[in-house]
Amino acid sequence: MDLNYCITRPKKAITMISTVLLLASQAMAQNSSDKKSPCEDFDNYINAEWKAANPVPATESRWGSFNILNQDNEKKIRGLIEDLQGETYAKNTYQQQIKDLYQSFLNVDARNAQGLEPLKKFFRAIDDAKNFNDLVVLNALIPGTALPVDGGVEQDMMDSKVMAFYLSHSGLSLGDRDYYLSDSEDKVKIREQFKAYIQKLEELLGNSSKKSEKISQSIMSIETDIAHYYIPKEEMRDPFKIYHKFTYEEVKNMSPTINWDAYFRGVNIHPETVIVINPNIIKNYQKIVDGHSLKDWKEYMKFHLVTSMASYLPEPIEKASFDFFNTALSGVKQQKPIIERSIRRINSLLGEPLGRLFVNKYFPASYKADVEHMIENMRAAFKDQINGLTWMSDTTKQAALKKLSTFTYKIGYPNKWTNYSSVDIDSNHVFENVMNIKKFNIQQMLDKYGKPVDKEKWEMDPQTVNAYYNPMLNEIVFPAGILQPPFYEANGDKAANYGGIGAVIGHEFSHGFDDQGSKFDADGNLNDWWTATDRKKFNALTEKLADEYSAYEILPGVHVNGKFTLGENIADQGGIILGYNALMKEMENKPEPPLVDGMNYKQRFFYGWAKVWRSNSTEESLKQLITIDPHAPAKARINVTLSNIQEFYDAFGCPRPAADKMVIIW
Repeated sequence: MDLNYCITRPKKAITMISTVLLLASQAMAQNSSDKKSPCEDFDNYINAEWKAANPVPATESRWGSFNILNQDNEKKIRGLIEDLQGETYAKNTYQQQIKDLYQSFLNVDARNAQGLEPLKKFFRAIDDAKNFNDLVVLNALIPGTALPVDGGVEQDMMDSKVMAFYLSHSGLSLGDRDYYLSDSEDKVKIREQFKAYIQKLEELLGNSSKKSEKISQSIMSIETDIAHYYIPKEEMRDPFKIYHKFTYEEVKNMSPTINWDAYFRGVNIHPETVIVINPNIIKNYQKIVDGHSLKDWKEYMKFHLVTSMASYLPEPIEKASFDFFNTALSGVKQQKPIIERSIRRINSLLGEPLGRLFVNKYFPASYKADVEHMIENMRAAFKDQINGLTWMSDTTKQAALKKLSTFTYKIGYPNKWTNYSSVDIDSNHVFENVMNIKKFNIQQMLDKYGKPVDKEKWEMDPQTVNAYYNPMLNEIVFPAGILQPPFYEANGDKAANYGGIGAVIGHEFSHGFDDQGSKFDADGNLNDWWTATDRKKFNALTEKLADEYSAYEILPGVHVNGKFTLGENIADQGGIILGYNALMKEMENKPEPPLVDGMNYKQRFFYGWAKVWRSNSTEESLKQLITIDPHAPAKARINVTLSNIQEFYDAFGCPRPAADKMVIIW
């Protein structure tokens, strides 16, 4: 997810592969006194009072159901970590590692006292480089550095049983090319703030104001040059356009002045073939390199290292990073207290060991059985939905049904846990602790090359409030962290559960048949299993859906990017339809439940969906997420998605639009 795959694995380059239900819930607060009818604005109808009572906290960029549940999980995790503090554990057990990593995070005085010392050996290695190829090798070995090309090991999209090596564009601090190339007022302002951040950081590293300003300009120039060779995010959504398998010799011939042999020796991999996401940047690699001095490239690499490790360096560096990446980019006004920051960092660095503690205490086995029942109801509902499609031929339907039948799922937590016992962690050296963990993760990833795919491996930690679909394993995954209210309530209202976790399950099922997932077959291979006519009809429908979302204005003059968010919008729509139909199956031959808060069970289903996605957001965060997030903002996920669901109109007595105005994919 930099030839430095240590920080940014190829998932960053092939984000389309992991179509994840991310924390993409955002919307501006509305006054509850302006409450509209359900037919006019369902988000407002359900959530206006909640929004008015729940402004975005100063420590957050957005605030909604995901954030609240995540906060609740973090409180549980804090208790689990603090329970470890009074105990003694053998060296390199996961309990000792969690305990001492937490203490090293809290020991801010030790971090400040160490100053820049932890950086010096890495800076010396970079400064000693005699040419750019020396930097290529260092970039492969030092976590956190960056160069224009990134690589790593992932499943081969066209042969899902094989772990392959990928190369792609990388090296942009701001993530998306639009931040560097767009002339919009917002993007120009961010660029100026970014340069000011670089200058501030360089001054904290001991450089003069004049030198820091020069470094800032050179880094901005390098990243802007790289941005010109990035594939636009909308095009990255087509897996056929980003899959280019070459022999290793062909890759070397594309950029013959780059010492690929030394790079691959550094990572101890000797590939016969390499999958290239963006051949254009490989072909122009030397052109980018020649546009800047070796000295500038060294400063660029050091800057990326410092930025990636800012939270583990002296407080002024951490604060400078926060002020730009959190405040300027996302509108977060205030840092969380050190304890809360430490909990989140352990979650990101030792999430799986922490998950072992979490599920042992907070995830009953009964939850798993109930969710499995809902999943199978959803599969049955999807089968009916496919069979009932009027625009799809029987030939393609049979292939779709085959894929649906082979869907597998994981619930709660892994069957086996990653062994971190080789990672050295103590309570006094936070920078070294984090580097050790990152190096371990790099090696774990590299060691997969050439080996069979581990189908037991999870891409998320158990305590994560999220879910995902992996097309190359054709699996849906639901961590324990999301299997709680408001998504799921054991023995709770079935209608709200199907509108919450049920629609989430349907969302992940639908990712297997969205504009990206539909290009992978039942075996997880990139393979167009559609008839040409059916694919053409599907594309026509998805184009209409993209246009519908692109017309939605989320802020004055700021519209949803319908093409970029297409996969998630298809999945949202599919999730709602499948969740609703599965609920109807559940209620067959049963008496209608009583009203709850004045709503019947059909209305409560849609209430469950709107409750899950209700959210407030800072304006800065909305603008950032419109640029980088493949999910539509929350208000669109509620209102635009429901505008195509005829059962929603019927449930609330709303006049239906003309049939030709409603876009239904699945």
